[in-house]
Amino acid sequence: MLDLKIINGTIIDGSGSAARRGDVGILGDRIVAIGDLQDEDSGKIIDAAGQVVAPGFIDMHTHSDLTVIYDRKANSKLRSGVTTEVIGNCGIGPAPVREENRDLLIDYLGTRLIGSIPVALELPWTSFSEYLDYIDQHPPALNVAPLVGQGVVRIASMGFAQGEPTAAQLTDMQRIVAQAMEEGALGMSSGLVYLPGEYSGTAEIGELCKAIAPYGGIYCTHMRTESDGILGAIDEALEIGRIGGVPVHISHMKLLSQNMLGRTELVLERLAKAEKEGVEVSYDLYPYTAGLTSLSACMPPWIFEGGVENMIVRLQDSSVRTRIRQEISEGLPNWQNFVKSAGGWHQFFVSSVRSEANKWLEGKFITEIGELQNKDPYDAAFDLLIAEKGRVQMNYYAMKESDVITFLQQPQGMVGSDAMSLSQEGILSFGKPHPRAYGTPTRVLARYVRELKALTLETAIQKMTSLPARRLGLKKRGILKESYYADVVIFNPDTVQDKATYEEPQQYSVGIQAVIVNGKVALEKGIHKEEFAGMTLRR
Repeated sequence: MLDLKIINGTIIDGSGSAARRGDVGILGDRIVAIGDLQDEDSGKIIDAAGQVVAPGFIDMHTHSDLTVIYDRKANSKLRSGVTTEVIGNCGIGPAPVREENRDLLIDYLGTRLIGSIPVALELPWTSFSEYLDYIDQHPPALNVAPLVGQGVVRIASMGFAQGEPTAAQLTDMQRIVAQAMEEGALGMSSGLVYLPGEYSGTAEIGELCKAIAPYGGIYCTHMRTESDGILGAIDEALEIGRIGGVPVHISHMKLLSQNMLGRTELVLERLAKAEKEGVEVSYDLYPYTAGLTSLSACMPPWIFEGGVENMIVRLQDSSVRTRIRQEISEGLPNWQNFVKSAGGWHQFFVSSVRSEANKWLEGKFITEIGELQNKDPYDAAFDLLIAEKGRVQMNYYAMKESDVITFLQQPQGMVGSDAMSLSQEGILSFGKPHPRAYGTPTRVLARYVRELKALTLETAIQKMTSLPARRLGLKKRGILKESYYADVVIFNPDTVQDKATYEEPQQYSVGIQAVIVNGKVALEKGIHKEEFAGMTLRR
């Protein structure tokens, strides 16, 4: 007898094939039958009449490394149909940890990964495997697929030191990366717009990629810049792939610079040329025209040398402030200057802060804050960083929707939220987070499939299921097929809709009837079933 039978649904299996009518039978954590199952007995039946039955969505780029521990329900993602989150992106993550640099990593995670979440950050593990074991011992409602972050590896070996690593340090970092791969990492990520990635050269990262190549790992990169120098940044990413002999996956592809808006063909030409030369290349993106980053990422890279505390001290020096003003205004070679690229401080508004004293600033633009405090925008930003000890998250407007559509339509394009799992209640309900945390897959289905018809439903689902599963090397995931794991989403194609906005982001998506993770019903008719069947999907 089946444990679960989904009947009367329209099956879109994730392969890109046309929709078809049929039933899906599940036993344990696997799909065991697809077709006409009316004569099969089942312990539970879900009637999917008028609904699409598809593989659970794989969020190709997330920062839920710790939020799946803080709140195992993973509400914002599960309620938008996600059954697997890819963690360890942008070069940052909570493992592995070297004891001598533990405090440096904790401080950095506070600014880059935790932000204003009101928790005392602790890392009760050292190795990559201990971190993954911790998740499996406290399983979330969905799966996590782990990458190891190059920035984490560099902090473990070198702290926040500038300059090239010594031969011994490079060997040490290669050893750390290889160990993480042995322990289950699917590849390595970098965040070259953030510290300490900004301190890392092309050859250094290429050598680290050599350590993931024997394991079939991939290199995922938040490139050096997504602004005026994006073509050079793409060239660097591809060169790293060549040096390391690994596939390249570009994180959250976008055009940020006002000078580059509308010039997607230049990027696509670069990628096509690389593919002809034998470099495997793909990318993900989120379906929004605003981004999110930390306010500290808007500062020049030298200010971080020695760690976050040093940044806070430097920002109190008037001569340092003068220098930063000039460097943001004029730019620096090979630096992603967020403020200049977006067109100025008037494009940046506070997503979240940690202290109650500054909660009133959430949702306000930096220029607006400056006016309210009788300061220029730079001083408003500097003072806020000091007051919050670097823990300030910012939303910023910078992109063009036609570019988003063009990138989304390409065959190598996948979907990633670039967000952590959040919730309408508890410690993960805070501030004005980017709406992508609550609505990425459902926005693709509602706006880009149903409303704009930029994608077919079959193609959109493929981009959120089998394509990322194949790119990551996830076995028996991403397709509805007999013997494959039973990660399934059931939704109404006519009513599925993201509700989260920039003004009111903490709103769950609608139109998702059920979400099944490893054969267990995690969400049904809007009710979280308190079923925690997620696991770490290790290499």
